[in-house]
Amino acid sequence: MIHFTAGRDFERISAKSGLSMPELVLAIAIVGTIAALLITNIVSAIDEKKNMVALRKIQNSLSQVTQLVVNDNMSPVYWDLKDYDYNSAAKAYKYYKPYFQVLRECSNQAGCWKYPTTYLSGKVYLTSTEPYQYMFTLTDGMNVLVNVFSQAVIEDEFGVKVDGTSVVFIVDVNGDRRPNRVGSDIFAFVLRDETIVPAGEDSTYNCNTAGLGLACTARVMRDNYSISYY
Repeated sequence: MIHFTAGRDFERISAKSGLSMPELVLAIAIVGTIAALLITNIVSAIDEKKNMVALRKIQNSLSQVTQLVVNDNMSPVYWDLKDYDYNSAAKAYKYYKPYFQVLRECSNQAGCWKYPTTYLSGKVYLTSTEPYQYMFTLTDGMNVLVNVFSQAVIEDEFGVKVDGTSVVFIVDVNGDRRPNRVGSDIFAFVLRDETIVPAGEDSTYNCNTAGLGLACTARVMRDNYSISYY
């Protein structure tokens, strides 16, 4: 590494390179900018790869656990769920909890989710806890929101056709770390009948940089766990 201790050091290098002092300063600035961009891109690619590994993990976990939940607690059709209802979200969590390794349990209080959370478009999605949610953090650091939404909301926003009110899991796969953005490190899964399906299973219309991103999970999985909609 070259350490510049005085103006004469610049002059020597300038003379050897054939560049004037302003040209040398500009060249160094350009090299520094390119290096910073390369480092940023490399870090971003590493983070995305980690997120995709985590996404695959939670998808498998939710699918397997759901089968155990159904076997032990009958079909969700009989859970008597109500949309935007805390008690319904808490009931779903109670059924799933025995099969998860939970690090912290926050109910609908702060501590298990990072704010603000944004849509894929960059618009704000969540700024604080919602009274109808149930939140917890897994031992691997993933933060999970348990929600119960109406058929219309699940079909319109999450792109999954369902027969009625059901459970939606929204997972921040890298936990408290940024960017806390739907479709980037936050993905959704829907309990349809007795199975878990990725949000966007039937429609990924809002999976674009101007949209919500809530229906991106299925697209990412179909693209071999890669993000191609930026």
